[in-house]
Amino acid sequence: MSEKIKVPYAVWTVGDEEHKLKLKTSSIKDLEVKYKQNLLNLMGSPTGAGMPPLATMLDLTHVAMKEFHSGLKPKEVDDIFDKYIDEGGSQLDFYMNVYMKIFTVSGFFSETLAESMDKTLEEAKQTL
Repeated sequence: MSEKIKVPYAVWTVGDEEHKLKLKTSSIKDLEVKYKQNLLNLMGSPTGAGMPPLATMLDLTHVAMKEFHSGLKPKEVDDIFDKYIDEGGSQLDFYMNVYMKIFTVSGFFSETLAESMDKTLEEAKQTL
């Protein structure tokens, strides 16, 4: 039986740049205080019907990126997102391919649940 290796971070590729993303415990706690709720409440649904506001998604993304990109400003994340859109991305693509992956690599789900969520996201992509 092959052993699965846990992915240490999510990657958001925009242009020729790869941006690493992952929330650490201290960041999760800070975001929970800021939003006054558990971050699972900020996930939304895999079909995008209950997708969080873009401001929330980019705020959480900024925090996840700061772990690897020291000194990164929120405006820089906005600019990266604008480039992502200019290259053909969309908010729904971002939600399914970047935002939800942050939760997966940040330990919000068991390995089994993460695999199930990946499958659900893949199925949702095919229906859109």
